[in-house]
Parts: sequence; C-alpha cells; structure tokens
Amino acid sequence: MLVGVGVVGRAILSAHIESRLNVQVADLDPNAVQHAVDTLMLDPQDWEVSEITRNELDLPAITLIFKPCADEIPVSKVSSRGPVLPSPILIESIAEKLSLKQEFFRFAESRLCDDWIFCSNTSTLRIRDIASALDRPERFCGMHFFMPVSQRDAVEVIASTATAEGRAGEPQNEVIRRCCQHVELLGKTPLQVCDSPGFIVNRMLSPYLNEAMLLLSQGATEQQIESAAIHYGMPMSPLELIDLIGTQTMFNAGRVYWQAFPSRIDPSPILPALIKAKRAGRQSRCGFYDYIGKAKQRSERLAPQTVEICNRYARGVRVIERAETEMRLAATMWIEAAMLLREGTVTDANLIARAMSGGLGYRHPNGWFDYFDGIGSGPLHEFLIRYAKYSKSLLAPKELLERLACRSPSETLRYSSTSK
Repeated sequence: MLVGVGVVGRAILSAHIESRLNVQVADLDPNAVQHAVDTLMLDPQDWEVSEITRNELDLPAITLIFKPCADEIPVSKVSSRGPVLPSPILIESIAEKLSLKQEFFRFAESRLCDDWIFCSNTSTLRIRDIASALDRPERFCGMHFFMPVSQRDAVEVIASTATAEGRAGEPQNEVIRRCCQHVELLGKTPLQVCDSPGFIVNRMLSPYLNEAMLLLSQGATEQQIESAAIHYGMPMSPLELIDLIGTQTMFNAGRVYWQAFPSRIDPSPILPALIKAKRAGRQSRCGFYDYIGKAKQRSERLAPQTVEICNRYARGVRVIERAETEMRLAATMWIEAAMLLREGTVTDANLIARAMSGGLGYRHPNGWFDYFDGIGSGPLHEFLIRYAKYSKSLLAPKELLERLACRSPSETLRYSSTSK
C-alpha cells in the first residue's frame, strides 16, 4: 500500500507500475488518487483498476492489479535475499513533518494487522524519532526513494533502533530483509544505511548544494556551476537539482544537516529567500530557473527574480575560475564521505560510491574514487588548505589532512573507515 500521491508519491507509484507489482494507492484527497492513476494511462488489458473506495485505513483508495498474459513471465518472487516474505508493506509519502508522520503511523498501526511493515519515505527526519510514537517500532523502517525515481536505481533502507542489528551493511532482521526484497522487486538496489542525519545521500548532498549557492553569491556564474558539476560527474546543475527536489524540501534537508553539524556549514540565505518569494521549484514552474510549457522546459538562464535575490545576498564577490568551482563542489562531498566513515555511520567505503551513482546519478568515466585520485593527494591537500576560508564545508579535520598528505584520496577515505 502506498499512502500519499504528491509529486514523489506518484513517482513511487509509477515505479511499482513499471515493475508490474500490485499496489493499492491511498490519499486523504480522492481527487489526488484519481489524478495519480489517470496520469499513468494504464492499459486495461494489462491492469485491473478498482473504483475509488475506502480501505482498511478509511482513506480513499484504488487498487491496481497486474494481469499478465498467458505467455508472460511474471515478476520473480525470489530476490538475492531468498524467497519473498509474505508481510505486506505500507510506504508513506506524506508531508515532511515529524508530528504529522507520527500521527499517521499511530493511526495506521491501530487499523492494520500486526504482520504489516511500515516504511517512511522521509528524506530528512530521523527514523527513530518517527518510530518513537509507535507501539511496534520493530515493524518500522525508512525506505527513501530518490528523485527522479525513474532515473535513480538505488533506494536507502534505514533501520530504526528497534530493527538495527549490528553495523550498516551487515545482515539485518526480517523487516529490513523484506524491505530490501521489495526494493529489488522494483528493479532497484537497496542501500542499507544507518539512521543518521541525512542518511548517506542527503548527508553528501546538503553541503554540495549549499556550496553551489555560496559560489553563486561569491561571483561564480550559473553556467560555470552547471559546467563544473557535469564535468565532475553529476547529471545536472546543482541549482536545477534544487528546483527538482523543491526549495522547501531542500531547505528542510539542509536544516537537518545544519542542526546536526553547525560548525561545518554556512547556510546560504538564497534558499529561504526563494521560498519567501514563492519560487518553490520545478513543480510550481519557478525556482532558480523558470520552467516553460507542458514539458516544463528549463529556462537557459536564471530567472530575473532569482538574479535579484542572488545580487541581494552577494558577498565577497571576486573572479572565480571554473576549476575552483568544480573543486569546491567535489571537495565538499569528499570531506563528507570521510566524516561518514570516520564516525562509523558508513563502514564500507564502497557504499559511498554506490550511493553517489544509484542515489544521485553520479557518472564519471573513471568512477567516484578515481575522480579524486586523478586530482592527486597533493593538489587536493593544497586546495583544501588554500580555499577553506571561503566555506566551512571545505574545513577538513587536521587528522584527515595529515592522512591525505601521505595517501591517495581514495586510500585516505578507505583508511578513515578503519582508523578513527
């Protein structure tokens, strides 16, 4: 069952349809349920679609059942983790507010049988905080999809305190195994991660996106930022990515990061200014860029109102070369990866690279680790020392710089996971 069919919920629903998995979709708003199904334009020869009715949660719902042809091979019910367990799964994709999610799961827990597994698609809230409101927290975990869902082949599966067994990456209990199986049935790769601020992907993403906004306020152009990000290996401009995620959602994620690590980030004032100006992102057709027509095609340049906001918050403007722009964007992620490994939030350095590719669409011919090894430890070490004055996110701990001075960038990261 999928509850909540906003922008992300519809994308998650589409992933189930593409994988030909039966799914019931529910929302407080029956029009939202009908709209979600209508936009999918399902072939009645392939799908049985029920009328809107109330379900176990007393919410308006539609059930979609796949009707395979006689000669069609159905989706396999066996995953790399063995035969699929029978427990039904509820995936929540409602507003990103702790009290609202806690209230919803308390309600769902009171209505559904004990064998149900509850999953939150939260991108910013701690799983243990949501689970604290439940009588059966051992049936709850995070299942975080990335946008755009159709283009991201990874999903973070986050254990709560009650479902965690050992460190991230180690075998987990039945609830986590069932959720990983479900992710695999969607044709995606489950990333088993610890319950920490931002998990892995948003933890890496928050300083990166903030750095892009700082660069914009310090003199870099949007064209420089886009070119640098793509050369680094990202699929799009970080400014366009903020629009895709939504300015309010990105603000929420950034606030979680700042509250957890206040000494490691200077939050850009540009983002709250965009929110105040009601520039919510691509879905509202205006964010950093304007989005035109039915296809919501992005404007070539920043929107005039965005330029005014950026000029208002310009500080220490100077000429910034494209090479500096690229290194600053990349280095924030390299430092964050080292911090994740040093803390033990991630124990396998390879999980970082998988999160970058599967969660953020990172694509570089030589891979994420080799990108930094191509720069070399000497130039990266020198850059971090020289440019730390421009951004807190470039402030690397002394011991990390000492390790970098005598190891390659990839070896420094891998060493961080075994030596604190």
